[in-house]
Amino acid sequence: MKIDWAALGTVAVVSIVMSVLFTVLLASGIRAVSAARLRQQRGGGSGAVLAGGYSLLGLAGLLVLFGIWLIVPQFH
Repeated sequence: MKIDWAALGTVAVVSIVMSVLFTVLLASGIRAVSAARLRQQRGGGSGAVLAGGYSLLGLAGLLVLFGIWLIVPQFH
């Protein structure tokens, strides 16, 4: 049996990068939505921040759905 070390390294690097990207998107989205809600409670405008936060959360969700699509062979 021969192990393709280059392919294993590629999978490891892509997994780590996507995990970090997902974490950053999710944390930034949660932070933006929370900041927008606090700004709304204080009486300030926060529509753009709230929309940005929800779009970051949506991107994180799309990243998860893309990963599921890659894993499940019936979806191809």
